[in-house]
Amino acid sequence: MGAQMNIKSDEAYALASEIAGRTGESLTQVVLEALRARQRELTKTERFERAMAICRDMRARMTPEMLAFDIDKELYDEVTGLPK
Repeated sequence: MGAQMNIKSDEAYALASEIAGRTGESLTQVVLEALRARQRELTKTERFERAMAICRDMRARMTPEMLAFDIDKELYDEVTGLPK
């Protein structure tokens, strides 16, 4: 038999059992899928946080002139709103 895990929580067991009963999966499959879903969520959050850190760093390096620059005025006609 492979690695084992002992979960000492009545609530965790009840939830896993309920999901297993509703889906026809084994308790192992239910727990594994929950762990994979949590890992995907953490990975997304971590990627987002890294991207935001890069954005904050870039903003800190910008001059006041760069921060005040209005790209819309350069790209769009003020009267029609269409691209120049």
